[in-house]
This record gives sequence, structure tokens and C-alpha cells, in this order.
Amino acid sequence: MSQKVLLNATEIQIALHRLACQLIENHNTFNDTVLIGLQPRGVFLAERIKSLLVDHYGIERVQLGYLDI
Repeated sequence: MSQKVLLNATEIQIALHRLACQLIENHNTFNDTVLIGLQPRGVFLAERIKSLLVDHYGIERVQLGYLDI
């Protein structure tokens, strides 16, 4: 079975930055916003988005939670 690469590392980073920008556009203050990562793999995605929001865009309070369905 051959593997196909859907997105390379650069394309994933671009998509994550765009998603972070859209979150900022829709939730200016993030006061009533919580990122929820669905376990197991969604946790990593939620953590990466939170990291981008805090480190690159200066959003101070980003709440993060995990949900095991």
C-alpha cells in the first residue's frame, strides 16, 4: 500500500496560521472561548493552535481542554 502526502510540513504550518487568524477574527478577546482537543490526535492539534495564538499572535488567555469521547 503506497502512502500519499496530503500536506507537507510547510503547508500544514500555513493552514494552522490561517486557522489561528480566523479564530482571532471571530473571537477577539477569547474571554468566552475554549479550545477543545478530542483525544487522542485532536489534543496535539489544539495544543499547536494554542501555541500559535500565544507565541505568534500575543493572545494572553487561551483556555484549552481535552475531551475523551
